[in-house]
Amino acid sequence: MAAFDLQEQEQLAQLKGWWQDWGRYLAAVLAAVLIGFIGWQGWQAWQRHVHEKAGAEFIALQDVVADPAKFKAQLDKLKSDYTSTPYASRGAMIAAQQAYTLGKLQDARAELKWVIDHSGESVLRDLARLRQAGIALDEKKFDEALSLAKAPEETSFSAVFAETRGDAYLLKGDKGAARDAYQQALAKTNKEMPNYRLIEFKLHAAGAQ
Repeated sequence: MAAFDLQEQEQLAQLKGWWQDWGRYLAAVLAAVLIGFIGWQGWQAWQRHVHEKAGAEFIALQDVVADPAKFKAQLDKLKSDYTSTPYASRGAMIAAQQAYTLGKLQDARAELKWVIDHSGESVLRDLARLRQAGIALDEKKFDEALSLAKAPEETSFSAVFAETRGDAYLLKGDKGAARDAYQQALAKTNKEMPNYRLIEFKLHAAGAQ
C-alpha cells in the first residue's frame, strides 16, 4: 500500500512538473482555438447578415430599373456598401446592359470593368470580358477584342471565347487566324447546340472548304 502511495505521489509530481512546463502553453492554445472558433462563427453570422442586406438592396435596385436617377443612386449604394457580394456585380451587369441598349458604350464599358475588377465569381468576370470584347468589336477595336477574349477563367467559356476571337480576326481581315479560332470553337461546341451551325457558317465565310 505504501509502495502504491509512493508510486502515485511520483506520478502526481511528474504531472505537476509537466503542467508547470506545458500547462500554460496548452491553455493558451486551447484559448486561441476557442477564440478562433467563436470568431469564425461570428464571421459567418456577419457574412449571412451582409448577404441578406445586399439581397434586399438588389431587389430594391430591380424595383427602380425604369427610373434612371433612382437606379443609379441605388446601384452606387449597392456597389459601395456591398462590393464583395454577388449582388453588386449583378447590379453592375444590369447597368451595363441598359447602357449598351441606350448606345452609351463607355458607360457600359465602365460597369463591365467594375465587374472584372471586383467580382468574386469567375463566371461573371468571363461574361463581362466577353461583353467588353463585343463592344470593342462594335468600335472596330479588334486587337482589344482579341486581348479581352484571349482565354477564359472557366473552361465552359472556351468555345465562345474562341468564336469571339474568330470574329475579331475575320473583321480584321486575317482569315487564316479566323479559321483557326472558329475550328477551336467548333471542337469545343456540342453539335446539338444551336450556335454550332452559326460557327460553321462563320468558318466557311473565313474561307474554309
